[in-house]
Amino acid sequence: MVVGSLAEQLHLIVSHSTALNRGAIFAIARGSDLADGSARSRVDRAIGQIRALRGVRAVVPEVIVPYRFSGSSDRFGPPSLIFGIPDAGRALAGDALSIASGRDLQPRDVRAAVVGSDFVAAENAPVGATISLYGNSYHVVGTIAKSFTIFDAAVIVPYASSQALLRQLVPPTIARLPATPASALMVLVDGKSDTALVASRIRFLTGLEARDPRSSAANVESTTRLFDAIIFGAALVALVVGAISIVNTMTIAVTERTREIGIRKAIGAGDRDILTEFVAEAIAIGALGGAVGIIVGLAIVAVIDAHNASRGDVELFAVTPRLALGAFAFSVILSALAGLIPAFRAARLAPTEALRRVV
Repeated sequence: MVVGSLAEQLHLIVSHSTALNRGAIFAIARGSDLADGSARSRVDRAIGQIRALRGVRAVVPEVIVPYRFSGSSDRFGPPSLIFGIPDAGRALAGDALSIASGRDLQPRDVRAAVVGSDFVAAENAPVGATISLYGNSYHVVGTIAKSFTIFDAAVIVPYASSQALLRQLVPPTIARLPATPASALMVLVDGKSDTALVASRIRFLTGLEARDPRSSAANVESTTRLFDAIIFGAALVALVVGAISIVNTMTIAVTERTREIGIRKAIGAGDRDILTEFVAEAIAIGALGGAVGIIVGLAIVAVIDAHNASRGDVELFAVTPRLALGAFAFSVILSALAGLIPAFRAARLAPTEALRRVV
């Protein structure tokens, strides 16, 4: 249950992230790309070049800066980031930015912020709280519903405010920034275009680091498959250990009830009756063990997830109905198969031999 719920949560996170990034290429700027001594940055020039590419539907500039510029965070999971996304970009993000409480940012907002659910727990920043972003006070007007994406630990501020924060964080080596700086571009591609080809063209034309969503998804899926292999290995260990335990338990039961088996056969019980009884006992043992294991597993993951949620960390486990039913079915089927060997032994005992034995 515990290891399986880890796999379920991993698949859930991957599916949400893949859905969020499907059809979107993210072009990330480096510090030297923000300004080169002229009035325009490489990012500004790249917007026009990318819009001219075949298959590109839209280009949305974004500002992404770390929540803490210096010092390490003890948060387990993706780092907290500050996003500045224009209204059009927030609309394209879809369900990942759905508001759980409060309200979304409005065009007239200046020192307002919408924060993720994990950020609320980590920083004690519910709706109505005031947070500090690099010495600037921001009023929390809304919280984002749990999405299992990077936005769970994010702070979203008005686009103009994020640009002001970016200017505040600019390295001393950069003389100046343009009037409307951006640190990343979200490039939306139509469904018929090859995202890998578009990403390579963006890198060639602009020099920005463009990430192909399909390549990123493939890398994540390879990690997921590795974790699934670990889960399969754990299941094999459970199979061997559980089967040996059931066989030992049922063998002892047959040995202790040899005379009872002989008496039952002497008064008319058939081999099938004895076989059915012992297999049913094995199934009952497996069902009881499976139920106890599920309950204990639920308790363990609930305690760990509650602790992580209180700290604003990533919740590690997801107990789904298919996982619970699968674990229960696994324990029952394993017990039935493991109980067949001692059950056949009991069914084949001759009545006269069984009655002569003294336990």
